[in-house]
Amino acid sequence: MAEEKKAKKIYTLEEIKFNRDNLTMAVLACIPLVGFILMFMEKKDLFVRYHATQFAFLNVVYIIWIIPFIGPILASLVGLLSLVLFVLGLLKTSKGERFDIPYLSGFALKVMSEIG
Repeated sequence: MAEEKKAKKIYTLEEIKFNRDNLTMAVLACIPLVGFILMFMEKKDLFVRYHATQFAFLNVVYIIWIIPFIGPILASLVGLLSLVLFVLGLLKTSKGERFDIPYLSGFALKVMSEIG
C-alpha cells in the first residue's frame, strides 16, 4: 500500500490579513518571548503568527549580535536597530497593518510553513 504524504502549506504575504478580533494578540506577538510562544501555538490567525515568527527571530538575531567579542559599538547599533524595529512593529500592528522586517519576513514565511 502506498504511503500518503501531506504537502506543506506555503504561505504568501497576500494571505496574511488583519483580523480586528485578534488585535491584542497581534500586538503581543511583537514581544519576542511571547512571539516565540505564539509562533508555535497560533494556528488560525496568520497575521498574529507571521508577526510572532518575525519578532521571535529578531530576538534571536539580537542575541547573536550582542555576544561580547563583536564590540560594544556594533552591539549598541544592533540593539538600537532592534528597538526601532520593535517599536515600528508595535505601532503598525496596532493599526492593523502588516509589518515586514527586512530579511526576516521571507524567512518567517518559510518557518511558518515548516511548523504547520
